[in-house]
Amino acid sequence: MPSTSRLAAQTWLLLSEKTPERIRAVVARLIQQHKTTLATTFYTFMLDDAAARPFLSLAAVEARLKPGLQRWMEMLFCHSSQEELTAALAMQRHVGEVHARAQIPVGLVAKGLRLLKHDINALLIETSLQRIDLVRAVVYVDALIDVAFEEMSTAFVMFSERGARTDEAFRMSVAGHDLALEREKQSVALLEWEARFYRMLASGNLAEEMPNLQESEFGLWLHHKAPMLFDDSRELHLITECVERVDDALFPQLALGRDRDMQSDANRDLARAVLRQLDEIKFLLRAMFDRLVDLEVGRDVLTQLFNRRFLPSVLKREITLSRQRGRSFCVLMLDIDHFKRVNDAHGHEAGDRVLQHVASQIVNLVRSGDFVFRYGGEEFLAVVAAVDQERALAVAEKIRQQIEAAAIPLSGGQSVRVTTSIGIAEDNGHPDYQRLIERADKALYAAKEGGRNRVVVA
Repeated sequence: MPSTSRLAAQTWLLLSEKTPERIRAVVARLIQQHKTTLATTFYTFMLDDAAARPFLSLAAVEARLKPGLQRWMEMLFCHSSQEELTAALAMQRHVGEVHARAQIPVGLVAKGLRLLKHDINALLIETSLQRIDLVRAVVYVDALIDVAFEEMSTAFVMFSERGARTDEAFRMSVAGHDLALEREKQSVALLEWEARFYRMLASGNLAEEMPNLQESEFGLWLHHKAPMLFDDSRELHLITECVERVDDALFPQLALGRDRDMQSDANRDLARAVLRQLDEIKFLLRAMFDRLVDLEVGRDVLTQLFNRRFLPSVLKREITLSRQRGRSFCVLMLDIDHFKRVNDAHGHEAGDRVLQHVASQIVNLVRSGDFVFRYGGEEFLAVVAAVDQERALAVAEKIRQQIEAAAIPLSGGQSVRVTTSIGIAEDNGHPDYQRLIERADKALYAAKEGGRNRVVVA
């Protein structure tokens, strides 16, 4: 359990210990009796709210959201064991992540929970609780909802920050950002600082104006841009430690010896220590870039398709466009049938050729405005923009037929044929893109279960 969740659990337990059991029982009974009315009032308010309305539909409210809110209230106020508490906290984190995926402003959630507090407390006032017990019940309800909101907000922020870094990386990729070029630029920047350091040593002029490594071109890149590219990588932490060691521990000692002979043993030792740190930074920099270059900044090395890292960025954008323009889009989930047989019969090199061929066929049969991803292994996913289910079905059938008809050349004059199963899901207005992926995946599973080499619509 994350540290924030442990703190929330402790706070939750403390609330339960400080609140008499009879008060908690009254609140639990009230929730059970009025959960339907509370959910109805909640979503009536939200549907009337101009800021909330774009994220809701009457059908979704009736089918999913009202029952979901009722389950949430039951889990929050009616738990009776440590296991149920753990499940309740996990639900708060899940709700926070769902809201982040759906890009629902956290302010709307706060507004909704404030309304819920008001309505529950209004119901408590109508009970036969005496004044002191009524105050205890109101404090208990408010505090419990606050703890739940804190847990949701923490998950919301963490998920949003990860998404923001991925969105930025995706924008850099689409703009043609070249990681190999970026690596070269930073290597040169580091070498320039090193060359300046050498000139200072050679001239013996320790008073020469020279920026700290953190203030150099490389240092600025390290602190401002590198974290977006490499997230929380081990190498990034180690490079930062090396830079700080140079600036804070080694370089100042060298600079303080400006009246001494540059050839002194102390200065030579300090200079060697600085250069050792620079060598370590170069090594770590190469290792860090090598790992990311393999991903081609979000492209699968074998097929040159986008990898699934950028799928959330694309789907969030398409959901927003669909909501703004009233035009649907579809997700196609494709899987090569019996792919393991290809590897077993012809080897992994043949398997790679099949993957490349299928990827090429998909790209050739969708439009330039569509997105094609290698989803994992022999699975592919296409986001087909501005189409309805009928048009997506025609595209999927064309892809399936084209792949089935083609003989894929292998080494030694051999060839192999493969088929694909495809699942289609049309955007239905749900703001959480994960639901769309799951529907497409279920349709793909149905295509597999139905005999393979077919298209199934969710």
